[in-house]
Order: sequence, then C-alpha cells, then structure tokens
Amino acid sequence: MKKEKHYPPKYKTGEFHCPHCNVYAEQSWAYIYASYSAQDLTLPIYPTKDLSSFRETLAPEKWAISKCKHCNDYIIWLDGKVVYPKTINIELPNDDLNDDIKKDYLEAAAIFNDSPRASAALLRLALQKLCIQLGGEGSRLDDDIKSLVAKGLDSSIQKSMDFVRIIGNNAVHPGEINVEENADLVSKLFRWINFIAEKMLSEPKEIDELFKEKISEKAKEHIVKRDGPK
Repeated sequence: MKKEKHYPPKYKTGEFHCPHCNVYAEQSWAYIYASYSAQDLTLPIYPTKDLSSFRETLAPEKWAISKCKHCNDYIIWLDGKVVYPKTINIELPNDDLNDDIKKDYLEAAAIFNDSPRASAALLRLALQKLCIQLGGEGSRLDDDIKSLVAKGLDSSIQKSMDFVRIIGNNAVHPGEINVEENADLVSKLFRWINFIAEKMLSEPKEIDELFKEKISEKAKEHIVKRDGPK
C-alpha cells in the first residue's frame, strides 16, 4: 500500500499535516494580539500591585497563530517556527530497524521543531547504523555506501542514502545547505530512512517468508536444480 506523503507544518501555508490530529487539513492564520490588564487576574496568588498592564500588537514578523480546520486546535509560531505544540507528526520508524536506530529516529523527531540541524545530524547517525545492519563496517559512511553500490545497490536507494548523508553532513559542518533554514528538507530524511529500511530489510524479509511458507518443497528443489551448476 502506498504511503501518504507527509507535509509538515510550514509557516504561512494554507494546508499541511496538523501536529495535533495528523490530518492534512486547511489552516487559517492570524497574528497574535496581546491584550492584558492586571485587574483581569482574579487568582489571589497574583497580587495586582506587583503586575504591570499592557495592550499592544505583537510584531507580526515575530508571533503568529494558525488554526486547524479539522480539529480546531491551534499552533503558535515564533519567528516562523512552531513553538507549540512541541511535536512533529511523522510515520513511525520501520519495525525491522534495529532498536538503537529506532531510538535515534524518534529522538530526531522529538527535537525537530527546536533544532532541525540536530535532527538531521541524528538521522545521519541512524543511517550509519543502518548501513552496519546491512553489512557495512561502520568506520566511514561514504565507504559503506560505496561498498553497497559495488554489490548492486539500487540507484534510488543509493540516492536516498546520499541524500541523508549529505544533509546530515551539512548539519554538522558548514556546507552549501543551511539546514536551519531548510526544515522542510530535513523533514524528508525521516521518509528516506524508512524507504531504505523498507527496500533493504522489510521487502526481502516478506519475500523470504512467503517463499518459505507458500512454495512447495518440490518446487524449491526444481529451482535449486535449475539455478545450480550445470
């Protein structure tokens, strides 16, 4: 089944996947207006004599709010970045990834809104561990990808690996891409990690299990004889 493409929250765009309900929905926008009066506070723990009053429009380029038209919940933005809620809705890591890779993946998701740069660096680390799971040595990511290519790695998987590697490298070292200004680009790394795992781990596993369970021993013997030495 084809997975739905994920569109993370993007400042001043009309539609994206809401971080509250995870539905791709239309968003309405407004700038935040601050109206505060000390006498409005009725809780005794806030002595009004110690509070000042203000009424002003917060700088439009600083504060904004969007409202999901599906769940009617709000997202608060500061300087074009989500400050509430502190979540990013992404697909869960592939089940066939090793547990330590899943941990890096989920940690990258948890910190994405605060630091796309740190998120990208973690996903590069996840890729390095994934290459080890696929038989790589783990000493140098570029060499592990090269080794997999020499063994016949599909070009689309190679490109996905190099995409994660290069964006992750730019997160750690100054490069051509400013990762902090390209959060949408970083959000795609989650999809590519799962794509690599699906093609290299899950699909071969599924085929092996089906072949083992559904193909008769007679048919298997014929295949071995057919493909064996002549």
